[in-house]
Amino acid sequence: MEKQQLVKFSLILSVLSIFIFSFTYFGSDLFSAQTSAKQVFSENTTIGNFDVSNKSQDEVATYIQKKVDSWLSQANIRLVYKGQNYPVNTASFVFDVEDSVSSAISGAKNELYVHWEEEALNNLNLSSAIMAKLNTEKLTIKMQASAQKLIPEIEIKLEDFLPAEEQAIISTASVKLSSNVESELIEGLVPIEILPNSMFSLAAYANENGQVNVSASTFSQIGSALYKALLQSDISIVERHISSQLPNNIELGYETKVDFSENLDLKFYNPSDTSYKIEFNLNGQELEAVVTGAPPTYEYKITATDKQEFKPRIIKQYSPLLKQGQKSVQKEGKVGLLIKVNREIYGETGELLKTEFISEDFYPPSHRVEVLPLAPAVIQTVPDSTTVSDTVTVPGVDQNDSTPGQPSGTNPTVPSNDGEQQQPVDEQANDEQDTDDGGLWGKPNEQPK
Repeated sequence: MEKQQLVKFSLILSVLSIFIFSFTYFGSDLFSAQTSAKQVFSENTTIGNFDVSNKSQDEVATYIQKKVDSWLSQANIRLVYKGQNYPVNTASFVFDVEDSVSSAISGAKNELYVHWEEEALNNLNLSSAIMAKLNTEKLTIKMQASAQKLIPEIEIKLEDFLPAEEQAIISTASVKLSSNVESELIEGLVPIEILPNSMFSLAAYANENGQVNVSASTFSQIGSALYKALLQSDISIVERHISSQLPNNIELGYETKVDFSENLDLKFYNPSDTSYKIEFNLNGQELEAVVTGAPPTYEYKITATDKQEFKPRIIKQYSPLLKQGQKSVQKEGKVGLLIKVNREIYGETGELLKTEFISEDFYPPSHRVEVLPLAPAVIQTVPDSTTVSDTVTVPGVDQNDSTPGQPSGTNPTVPSNDGEQQQPVDEQANDEQDTDDGGLWGKPNEQPK
């Protein structure tokens, strides 16, 4: 009996020992967790981009989690490379709100823990050349730092994470100069620098270099060479004009008329994040425009299609100063022209990505003007009245309307049976009788049925 009581006492003592040990070991952590959950952050406490002062951890965790969920569903994140956008899916960002709140230090600036998965780059269709040179480690740091602030619009330029590219020739174009161009001006042209995301004006360029008074013909030829070279890049043409007649030295579709006195300017815009440089070279009677810059992502080709010609008319004028058989050409005619210019954009593998309409140039025909002598005067003669015969035609005797010596179509007076003369038949009525009506009203001698 005493032995059973001893066993029971030992069991009770063991249970109490285990309870006391467990409470001592786990109770402090449980109490600490409950206390920290109710702890209120002091003033000047931030987590990420949020001020969490005077809020408990539970309140902060709920508040930040709602902000994160809203950002993940609405944020617009994109990588940009040479004007091309590459959208990034927000699902590639993983936020750890719980650890961010629990490890936050009261009264200090704390981070919002977020991790960006680099594997998302594989879904952006970046070229192999870009991926091989891209510094993904620095890009990851930048992406995570931007996401910590939960900014709704994030744009990151890939050029900042790629090595600097060597300058290359983007395009060239040449124009054969006319004889009246100022060669000294061409040789002294200052190279043009087109800054990223900026507008360029040829009028402003001429003003900066003290060349506003240069002839419009000279600057038109400079503008034509410049325009043709720029079409082979991603630069956008903002303002351009053409003449009423195509100059003989300019290729159809690439003429640019520049006349500062008439506010006719050449303007274009650089949409990329890299700058371009344009230099002019004078090779004999040819002006060459050379565009250099970072190698473009795409290839640009210019096509001129749907060419049409319109023949000029001949306008005749008469002058009393010319003799018969003479002819003077006052103005030579010129054929009218119509052409459409497009820009085709090709990808890395040579596939056609897009076709952009550039312009439709129309030059109306110039008509030919010929001066001829006046035609000689035509003298009209009146027939002699003595040649008219007094012979008359009596109805029913002779059905011929005209007799020898008498003009056809006359209606003489015929005596009637009662001695009265019949009045002449009206000429209009006679004409209506002679008109062939195709038998619509029957024949004159036809008896009624």
